[in-house]
Amino acid sequence: MTLAQHHILALYVTAITTSVLGLLVFLNRPKQRLNQIFALYSLAIVWWSCLEAFVIGSPNQHTANLWSYIEWPGVFLIAPTFLHTILLASEQTKGKINWVVRIAYTVSAVFVLLHLSTHWITATPRPSGYAPFHNKVTLLGSAIPLAFLILVNISLVKLWKAYKQSTGQRKKQLRFLFWGSVIGYFGGSPDWLFVLGFHIPYLSPFGIYGVPCYSLATTYAVLRHQLFDVNLLIRKSLIYSILVTTLTVGYFGIVYLIERIFQAQFGYQSWILSFSAFALMALFFQPLKIGIQRVVDWLIFRVPQEELVRRIERLEQEARDTEKLKAVATMAAGLCHELRNPLQIIQTHAEFLPDRYDDPAFREQCKEAIRTETIRINILLKELMEFAKPKPAKMRPIEPHPLLDSTLNLLNADFLKHKIHLEKEYLADGARILADPDRIRQVVLNLALNAMEAIGQSGKITVTTRQDGVWFILEMTDTGPGIDPKILSKLFQPFSTTKENGNGLGLSVAHSIIESHRGRIFAESKPGEGTCFTVKLPLD
Repeated sequence: MTLAQHHILALYVTAITTSVLGLLVFLNRPKQRLNQIFALYSLAIVWWSCLEAFVIGSPNQHTANLWSYIEWPGVFLIAPTFLHTILLASEQTKGKINWVVRIAYTVSAVFVLLHLSTHWITATPRPSGYAPFHNKVTLLGSAIPLAFLILVNISLVKLWKAYKQSTGQRKKQLRFLFWGSVIGYFGGSPDWLFVLGFHIPYLSPFGIYGVPCYSLATTYAVLRHQLFDVNLLIRKSLIYSILVTTLTVGYFGIVYLIERIFQAQFGYQSWILSFSAFALMALFFQPLKIGIQRVVDWLIFRVPQEELVRRIERLEQEARDTEKLKAVATMAAGLCHELRNPLQIIQTHAEFLPDRYDDPAFREQCKEAIRTETIRINILLKELMEFAKPKPAKMRPIEPHPLLDSTLNLLNADFLKHKIHLEKEYLADGARILADPDRIRQVVLNLALNAMEAIGQSGKITVTTRQDGVWFILEMTDTGPGIDPKILSKLFQPFSTTKENGNGLGLSVAHSIIESHRGRIFAESKPGEGTCFTVKLPLD
């Protein structure tokens, strides 16, 4: 291979390893800020490496100019995203962009604007050393590698300080990230020398092979030491997918190579030979895949596959137990809160009763308060029992539309009183579901009352039904004020409510009922635009 071919190969290896690493981290937690910035950083490296390879391998000046013009914005993005990643990974910034990162992004944006609108900082690609075409900068553009060097060194210093101050697992994570980054940037530095017109033998192009070493070291830290908190199950599935893909590519590559050898030696093409080669390789493909999976389990996860499966099962069971304990704690806290008010009212009247016993009005008030609050406590306990230990459902085939009509008719007087217009759009004629009528009626009643209370005075409730495959779908939409997104995610949890006098159990009970019918219930809402509750039940 020529030196230019080595340069291009190193860049392509960099693009492949970095893209795999970026996807591994991003797909684990796509909503986490650190993972997003790291994915952007990986994309910038892939952008640079791919387009740099295109520039060097360009057949003419026009093509080299085009690829170079597209490449530079990605190059400008590498250093600031690296700095941002390091600050987030070392927990030196809590999700906020500090002033150093702001300056880095600003400088990068200025370089991008100057590159796209002027010829002040970037020049036409020209031969450099062994490369027939390579990016160049103007005298003013010499500030680009200088700014890059400053930002990278700031990042490495901050990463080194974080590494020295950390302990245990965190220290192992940052160790691989630091040394991998040092090797990667030292290996990639000859590319900047090419930009400035210098060529150091051996360091160019072989130093660029150090950039994939950064990706491999970071990938090992991700898989072995949970850098970026990558989940075990996702790590396994993704790494095995990568292995299978690599094996598949190798499988087709070997078959293609065998066919070309036979063509060169014997001068003919045979589809029978090609088919036989595919079949022969397929016999070894599956055992080879399993063997490599076992090697990966041992090298990365340090345990055999069977033990790893048992560990995963234990982790899943621990997660379920934790969720149960969290639910119990939430219910206990909510119950204490809900019981405190009626008990406080009863206690207050009991304390004043001896002193005001001769007052008939107070005795009547005391009697009514105790009766009302006792009923309130009984209702609360009844709903709590229904949620915690629901009675077995009495399932039978029913037509949902008559059930909906009879339930909603119970609220006609309330609808008139609150000036609420009820609109029905039944589009599931002839549908039948297997359900407990009393329990489904309870769900419908609960949703209708919630909608009515949300609207208050003057509004509309729309009840829509339809069929979607094997599902009967009921939608109840109101024109109320909507639900805060923070509350929406907890809407079906016990004691989660937006009502002043609500206990937050109604929707929890409805959720339990629908789940016992093998159905689903969820809500969609935007503040100021109303709320839509959707119930999906399997058709009979």
